[in-house]
Amino acid sequence: MKYRYREQIVADIKNRMCSLLFKWDDEEYRRTILFVTDEEALFYEPYAAAEVKEFVVATIRDSMLEVAASVNCAQFKMEDPLSDKKIRQMTSDAIAYFRQYGFESLQEEARSMEFKDVYGEAIKKYPLAWEILKKTALLTAETLQFAGTNETVSEYEDQKLDCKTYNKVVCDGYSLDFDDYLKEELGNLISGYTEVLYVDSFKILSRNFEKVLHVLQIILENGRTFVTSNYYISNGYIEKRKEILRAAHSEKDVFENLRNRRGTPAELRNILKGMADAER
Repeated sequence: MKYRYREQIVADIKNRMCSLLFKWDDEEYRRTILFVTDEEALFYEPYAAAEVKEFVVATIRDSMLEVAASVNCAQFKMEDPLSDKKIRQMTSDAIAYFRQYGFESLQEEARSMEFKDVYGEAIKKYPLAWEILKKTALLTAETLQFAGTNETVSEYEDQKLDCKTYNKVVCDGYSLDFDDYLKEELGNLISGYTEVLYVDSFKILSRNFEKVLHVLQIILENGRTFVTSNYYISNGYIEKRKEILRAAHSEKDVFENLRNRRGTPAELRNILKGMADAER
């Protein structure tokens, strides 16, 4: 990869690290951003504290590095994407590196740097999604019923939640664009043809935190539900699996996660059963 493309990836990783570390002592902020990595990060090696693994996935694995590891690697003038083996080695090395340091010292270093507030800007755009995601991340029981949140108006007037405005694209896990499949699924939700958007895990929806919030905002504003193999999320009711399953890495894994309903509350169990039956 040419130097200028490596620099783009490094800059994006720096922005994500600093944006997260700058408010590291804000527990709700930190836990909610790290939360979307749990279905993957908690199963990473080598051994380290959970927050170290989550930090590496959130800021490195879920960065612009994903472009280089995807079919869109040609964007960086690469003939082939980075292999799974190479990505695993990079993330393992990063975990081994960051487990040596305390986050307080990393936070002090981040506060002395200039950076783009990646997470802060995304949160301002999609306030309803942020509030519901925060409730999910901080959930201590298996279920939560609440009155619903009215944080529906984006601070950015040009961010219209209309999936019909998107052009046809091929998306990697980092792009903010919506591919045809996602546009169709969201269109069905908005039109009332379906009630639920199911993906195996958050990473399947996107590795870009802003896109996760954008899609959740559309779903929740329209009174619909977002479901993974581990979570049932709506604006008024949330469920989580007792012990989360590892994010699928293959089609076989997806089917196994659908069939595995151990420790699932009622609504999540019904959705997974319906999806599994439909795949037979």
